[in-house]
Amino acid sequence: MAKGYLEPALFNRENNELQMEADNYMGQKEALIHALNGELSKVQEVSNLIKFTNKAEMINTFNEQIFNDHIEKIIVFSRAEIGFVLKCGITLRERM
Repeated sequence: MAKGYLEPALFNRENNELQMEADNYMGQKEALIHALNGELSKVQEVSNLIKFTNKAEMINTFNEQIFNDHIEKIIVFSRAEIGFVLKCGITLRERM
């Protein structure tokens, strides 16, 4: 545009399209990075759970530290059924 090869209107339109495309690609890149990091985190949580189950003895009382180490959240499905969502992605449904 500076040398007069392109009209300013054409340059601006093409520049805007390229900028929107670049923004779109950056968004896709960030989504992929987030998904990859989430999967790596789940793999690590599975590894932690396997290590714990291999060395742990039977637990007869509630242990808050162990609970917080492995449980992400609790879902209430109904008055008679809840689910424990583990940090590794597994949901364990339990009847009450």
